[in-house]
Amino acid sequence: MSPNTNFPPCQRPENAVTERLLEHPRVTYDVDGDALVIALKDELLVRTDARVGSPALDEGLAGIACLRGPSRGQAAVASPAGVEVWRLTDPEADSIDHARRLRALAPEVCVTTLDGRPLDVPAVSPNHILVVSPKYDTCPASPPNPLPPPHGGDFIPEDDCELSVSVVVIDTGYIETSPPHAALDARVTLVAGVWLDTSVDPPVWRPTAADVADADEDGRLDPIAGHGTFIAGLIAHGCPEARITAVGQRHACMPIGDTSDPVDRAMLFTSEYDVANALLMNADADVVSCGFSFPVLDGYPSIPFTSVMSVLSGPDAPRPGVAVVSPAGNEDSGRPYWPAAHPDVIGVAATNRRGNARAHFSNWGPWADCCARGEDVTSTFLYWVGPLDGEPPSQIDDFVGWARWDGTSFAAPKVSAAIARVVADSGGGLLPIDAFAQLISGAAGVEVTPLTDVSLSGPAGVTLPHLHLG
Repeated sequence: MSPNTNFPPCQRPENAVTERLLEHPRVTYDVDGDALVIALKDELLVRTDARVGSPALDEGLAGIACLRGPSRGQAAVASPAGVEVWRLTDPEADSIDHARRLRALAPEVCVTTLDGRPLDVPAVSPNHILVVSPKYDTCPASPPNPLPPPHGGDFIPEDDCELSVSVVVIDTGYIETSPPHAALDARVTLVAGVWLDTSVDPPVWRPTAADVADADEDGRLDPIAGHGTFIAGLIAHGCPEARITAVGQRHACMPIGDTSDPVDRAMLFTSEYDVANALLMNADADVVSCGFSFPVLDGYPSIPFTSVMSVLSGPDAPRPGVAVVSPAGNEDSGRPYWPAAHPDVIGVAATNRRGNARAHFSNWGPWADCCARGEDVTSTFLYWVGPLDGEPPSQIDDFVGWARWDGTSFAAPKVSAAIARVVADSGGGLLPIDAFAQLISGAAGVEVTPLTDVSLSGPAGVTLPHLHLG
């Protein structure tokens, strides 16, 4: 089955970066119901145990692709265990077509999660592309809006409180501004993410580019520039004791050189294998706030995230009880989005600004674990005078280090910060995953009420715990 290029009118990409992304020679996609599934055209992800147990799958792969991962000899990078990356040898081949064909050669692998639920994981999948809280026309759920500095100036305390709990943010990175957000800068360490370059043999892990305001140099603010800075501010605001590591994952699935098309430099996307690897590399934190949300081909579980969460929930976890938090996504869909849909990941949907209903953009379903306000969220941002991407040059916005933004990306870090705060208040004696259990039970001093949405879930609706976190 070839990728479906016949978008229903409501699903047709309208954003220039999205259209350019789908036209890139390394990108393939399929429209599956209300989901736009995007993947690297030339890479397949394969579970090692499925391949070893199926001579037919092993033979089928050998005829069309070369094994390119996991990479060896780089001690700083711990690739997801039991997950292989295969690169297709035919430049005209398509990973979606081959994944569907090869799945017939090996059975699914049943994986049991921490709470005992079985997941039927496919033997093969394409290596899905991740955009930060992807949406067809805008990213995240709306453009940021300028705000003056908050009244009182105490959004993040300036005092020297002990940074006693560690939070990792896997997102676009972090931009230090001028003038600085001094209290936030003192809490944040920026770490470059890495991406696996399979175009060479042996493959090489390469660093990703830093987050910048205008990567394509068109004089307009990129759609999600400062996304990680905004999220870091929310975490420091909700938990002043948080020591934040910002891992930048952007420009991660293509080489970026001096001759690259400027539009390619603005494609803020990565692959699921690379982000799962970043999660594994940084899982010694108390809380990991992962800013990505994506649909998987044919509704299967994600191969690399399932592998990594098995490690993080097992006896050899770098940090026992680590809380992994992820947004539910902004597609107004009930379809499970990953990694939020994994039973061992805390998936966070968004409410409207009044907190009395699902935000109109938010995904929602029984696969999510809770919700928090994701509309009209205020946090730290960049200094920028000029138009935003997609706006006419005459429409000038004046950002003075603060913004208001909408998205499940901004509901999730509120929950991450609340978990970190409960851990800090316990003196580190409480496991982060147990801190979340306290939160949703109402035992941690945060108001919790049930919130039911019927618009995506039928007459019975789906009810989630609503954490009133401001």
